[in-house]
Amino acid sequence: MIIKKRRHRVPGLNTTSTADISFMLLIFFLVTTSMDVDKGLLRQLPPARNESKQQITEIDRHTLMTIKITSADEIRINDRPVKASELQQKVEAFVSRLGDKHLISLDTDPSASYQAYINVQNGLAAAYRNVRNRLASRQFGKPLEACTSQQREAIRDVCPMRIMENYGQKVGESKP
Repeated sequence: MIIKKRRHRVPGLNTTSTADISFMLLIFFLVTTSMDVDKGLLRQLPPARNESKQQITEIDRHTLMTIKITSADEIRINDRPVKASELQQKVEAFVSRLGDKHLISLDTDPSASYQAYINVQNGLAAAYRNVRNRLASRQFGKPLEACTSQQREAIRDVCPMRIMENYGQKVGESKP
C-alpha cells in the first residue's frame, strides 16, 4: 500500500492593509515626535592666514578692554562691575573711539551660566552692529543692511570684530 502525501497549500496572507497601517504609524510618529531646533550663536570665523609663524604682539593697555564673566554671572569690564544693560553702550563707545585698533578680551569662568555668556555675546554683537550702522550712515548715507557687499566689506575693514576669548581657567587665575 502506497501512502500518498497530500500537498497542502498554504493560504496567502492578506497584505492589503499592511501599507495602510505602516502609513498610519509613520504619521503618528511624525506628529508625536518633537523636532528640536538647535540654538546657538551665528558667528563667521575670520579667514585663515597663511602665516607659518605667529608673532607675539605687545598690546597697549589703552586699546584693550577686558570683559570678565564670573562664576556668580557678574560682568566686569576692566575689573569694574557693570550691569548687563550698560555693557552695550560701553563697548560701543570703546570701539567707536579706537576704530580698528581696539581689542576686546572675553574671559568666562567655566562655572558661569550659559545664559550670562549669551547675554554678553548679544551685547557685543549689538554694539558692533550699531557702530557699523553709524559708520555706514556717515560714509554711504544709508544703513549697513542697505549697503552693497563691497560697502559692507569696507565697513568691516574699518571696524573689524576683534574679540579674543579665553577658555578653561577660572576668572582671576593666572596662566601657568
